[in-house]
Amino acid sequence: MRDFWLGVAPAHRVALLLLVASPLLLVQLPAWRRAGSEARWCSGLLGTLAVVHIGLPWPLGSVLSAGLFGWLAVRCLTGRSWRVQAGFLVPAQLLLFVAASGVRAVAPDQVALTVACLELALLAVSCRRFLARVGTVALVLVFGTAMWAVSLAAHDHDGPDRIQAGTVRRPAGPPPSAVERAAARDLAVRVRAATARYASLPAAEADGYHATGPRTGTQVHFEHKGHQHDGRVLDPAAPEQLVYAVRPDRAILLGVVFQVPVAGAAGPSIGGARWHAHDVCVGLLPPGFGVVSPFGSCPGLTFATTLPEMIHVWTVDPPGGPYADHLDDAWVDALP
Repeated sequence: MRDFWLGVAPAHRVALLLLVASPLLLVQLPAWRRAGSEARWCSGLLGTLAVVHIGLPWPLGSVLSAGLFGWLAVRCLTGRSWRVQAGFLVPAQLLLFVAASGVRAVAPDQVALTVACLELALLAVSCRRFLARVGTVALVLVFGTAMWAVSLAAHDHDGPDRIQAGTVRRPAGPPPSAVERAAARDLAVRVRAATARYASLPAAEADGYHATGPRTGTQVHFEHKGHQHDGRVLDPAAPEQLVYAVRPDRAILLGVVFQVPVAGAAGPSIGGARWHAHDVCVGLLPPGFGVVSPFGSCPGLTFATTLPEMIHVWTVDPPGGPYADHLDDAWVDALP
């Protein structure tokens, strides 16, 4: 539940409350209780969307969109036509959602994506003909792919305090004190001194560090299995991972990754720095892992798991300081 709440953009929390409350409001309507089962489902979807759009910020929500969904809900309950109108309204709303998410005007979080799923469900039940249903399925696939691409492109460790593209950041606490900031600077200095011996990648490999994936790239992680459960956290002499920029001619040590041994445990406080964790999809079939979609789900035959919290400490003076969550690839490529 905590992870779910972290995944909700602050601007969408009112809409979340309305989403939960809308079914309770609908069942109080005598006309809804007297309606047939199909009319109940359709008007229920329309009514829920009408209520939720009141709480969504512009451009995803507005009085106009809420009014249109409410108007269609009334038409459905009174036995008048509503399917054709819904067939125009829902695609328009989804296109607006994709466009607004692409320019980051809308956060594709759990609330916004739940609303989109409700709209897709409404579109499916409003279609009677075979070709219309096939078109609906195609729209679902296109929309889901587009939103996945948008969320992955927008992946940013420096973003808001919420889950995005499989990353969970710990909420920001109070501003660090002068003593905490001094301790954080001291830790960064000690990390740089302790890892100077790993300026040579062969020295790191001889000491037990091995690549977690391809051995070449802008930011290649080398982990030490023995340090994962040695009981030492934030030990400058024994980081859990080293990060290198590995080129054909040489490797450059960029920094280290400290990681707590158990998922769900909080890392020690470092003044002004924030720990993060990753949600990944694990399965028995190749490649064995995947990326959590913006819908919060994993591909078939895989399941989601959260890795232990981690934090970077950079030794190359990057923009943002030694505790920046992410290094720009162009900046790394420009290193001498």
